[in-house]
Amino acid sequence: MIRTLALLFFTIIFSFTLLAQDISSIDFKNLKADDLSDQQIQQIYERAQTQGLSIQEVEAMAMARGMSSVEVAKLRARFLGLQSGINAPSTELNQSEDRLRDTDDDTLIQRDSTDLSDPNSNKIFGSDLFNNSRLTFEPSQNIPTPKNYVLGAGDELIIDIYGAAQNNYALTISPEGTIYIPSIGPIALSGLSIEEASNVIKSRLSSIYSGLKGSKKDTYAQISLGKVRTIKVHMVGNLQVPGTYSISSLSTVFNALYAAGGPSKNGTYRSIKVIRGGKVIQEVDLYDFLVDGNQTSNIVLQDQDIVKVDPYVYRVALNGETKRTGLFETLPDETFADLLSFAGGFGQQAYTQRIKIRRNTPTERSIIELEYPNEADTPLKTGDQVTVGEILERYSNRVEIQGAVYREGEYQLEENPTLYTLIQNADGLMGDAYMERAIVYRTRNDLTVESIPVNLSKLMNEPEAYDIDLQKDDIVNIASIFDLREEETITISGEVNETGTFPFIKNMTLKDLIFQAKGFTEGAANYNIEVARRILDDGSGQVRNELAEIFIIEVREGLILSSSNPEFSLQPYDQVFVRSSPTYVKQQSATILGEVVFPGSYALKNREYRVSDLIESSGGITEFGYIPGATLNRPRVNDSTSVVAIRLEEILANPDGEQDLLLQPGDILRIPKKLETVLVDGEVLFPSNIRFDDNKSFRSYINSAGGVSDSANTKKSYIVYANGEVKRMRKFLFFKKYPNVEPGSKIIVPKKPVVDKMTTGERVAIYSTIVSLAAIVTNTIFQIRRN
Repeated sequence: MIRTLALLFFTIIFSFTLLAQDISSIDFKNLKADDLSDQQIQQIYERAQTQGLSIQEVEAMAMARGMSSVEVAKLRARFLGLQSGINAPSTELNQSEDRLRDTDDDTLIQRDSTDLSDPNSNKIFGSDLFNNSRLTFEPSQNIPTPKNYVLGAGDELIIDIYGAAQNNYALTISPEGTIYIPSIGPIALSGLSIEEASNVIKSRLSSIYSGLKGSKKDTYAQISLGKVRTIKVHMVGNLQVPGTYSISSLSTVFNALYAAGGPSKNGTYRSIKVIRGGKVIQEVDLYDFLVDGNQTSNIVLQDQDIVKVDPYVYRVALNGETKRTGLFETLPDETFADLLSFAGGFGQQAYTQRIKIRRNTPTERSIIELEYPNEADTPLKTGDQVTVGEILERYSNRVEIQGAVYREGEYQLEENPTLYTLIQNADGLMGDAYMERAIVYRTRNDLTVESIPVNLSKLMNEPEAYDIDLQKDDIVNIASIFDLREEETITISGEVNETGTFPFIKNMTLKDLIFQAKGFTEGAANYNIEVARRILDDGSGQVRNELAEIFIIEVREGLILSSSNPEFSLQPYDQVFVRSSPTYVKQQSATILGEVVFPGSYALKNREYRVSDLIESSGGITEFGYIPGATLNRPRVNDSTSVVAIRLEEILANPDGEQDLLLQPGDILRIPKKLETVLVDGEVLFPSNIRFDDNKSFRSYINSAGGVSDSANTKKSYIVYANGEVKRMRKFLFFKKYPNVEPGSKIIVPKKPVVDKMTTGERVAIYSTIVSLAAIVTNTIFQIRRN
């Protein structure tokens, strides 16, 4: 609370005193941008305009006075948001101030860049320099003042005098171009460089500081530039956002171009002119910086300079396998070699022998094939589309070997001229190699493939006689013996810890398989293990009745087989079944809940465990239990439950009788508390729970729920008792017999079935058919009588 009041007090004091104070007197260190209102932000902005400060200069001042970079960014965002909503007067000053951009915010400069998502468009080389929001080109304020910097109105000079005499001056050059030093008077400095101005100031200061002159100086003066002035630069021509910009006097051509968004899609990158005093004083080629990093033409601008961007003259498109692609601007005498240097050279997959150029003629297009490097000095023309192709995905000296060798893969033809040599260089054949046949796949000149069979046994024993010469793109396939037959497996299921299919291993026994299956479970009948074996074809061609050969094996504890067959050997595809022991039963339980002495789950002690036994095990029903409402829930196969209607009064009166059901695993017996309501639901006007009244009838309860609705099917009304039994209304002749109502019952009034009524058209069609049939029958009878 105290912090909130303090913040409110600070905000009120700040808003009252803001217009009256100078920007430099604001306590930026403790200022929070989020705590300022839009009116206060506007006051700071207007004060900055009055003092000729740009947003960048206000930011620099804030950071110098201790504001964090995070708060500076928030303040900048508030300035820009305010700026976009201000309807500035149509004065030249405000128009130029409105063009002050924060180059970190792309939303304020609508850059007319090429749409790179269009596959038919090319990106202009160099456009990234001005479309990159992380690159600002803001002039550094922390560099030494250039000696050739020309002073003007608004620049601040810092004069430090030290030695025998000490003093300090911070003086701003007036609009008349002078500074005023007490006891000396005005000194004209506008138009002088910082070095020339230093000499003039030292000369005038020597009149009051005698130690500054003579051979034995004991006083010294240092002149440096403090705050720099704001200059106005006119950005004209083919720019993204042309206009007049207020920028720092330390700004260069690149700073101004970035503020204006850079050249537009039709603007030149190669010949940007800087005009001063009606004359072109510098021509800037951005490619010098983009390609070579050369900034010699990036001069510092002066007030009222004009930066003019003309339309481009020559532009070519480069596509394909080069390190850069897109639209490149060329000069009249530049060649393909120059274009290649702009693109950073060829890519790794470039086909460099022939370069294709699509060129426009006065009437149609033509294709020029340029041989590289012999014709690299070929001049380019505007509109040329240069394409560098990709090398073909083929090999001039490749052979390949696959299959049962130790080192599969591709090999050099010169080092592997024959099949035998290739096998040796692949570290030879593996033990499972199929020696009777290998295949060499060879591609013919017409691109069809032929296969050449090879007997590996003969080749490896007599290579001089059976070796064959290889050709490029030959593929040698050596099969494994395992590739030529069905995978051999063994399956085990039943009472083992890990059932499934296992690979067959030669000399594998039943004990081995049981060991792989991690042994028997507790319920296994290990004295009755069944092994089903395939019946192989005996070559007779006769269909046999037997489908499998069956073996019954006994395995004693410790995986010891019977003495008659101590090591039962398995064969491929055997299926082993481990049966469950008929005497082994897992513990099973039923649950009793509600009004009994000890509710909970109880084990089924025997196969004849009944409802009465469960109640007895739970200590009996308490005095609060409602016996007629007892229900039995029995689990289904799909994990749901069903209600089994029971009559607990009869069960308790006659244990082990006809009503005393045998319990099943998972059964839940519920003994509710005394029930005092009756639920009326379905097609009644107000479904509700109604207090049980022994004097009320079935219909009375329905009337207590507002009666039936228009869609009610009263003939099908029924009642569900608390124990799960269901009874419905019955009708005999003209008499209706309604079931009795008991506490905890549910009276259900169902809905009438929806019957589609016939439309008028359907009725007319049926009537027309009947009339037509009647007419036909009548006519037929009449004809019969006449005959």
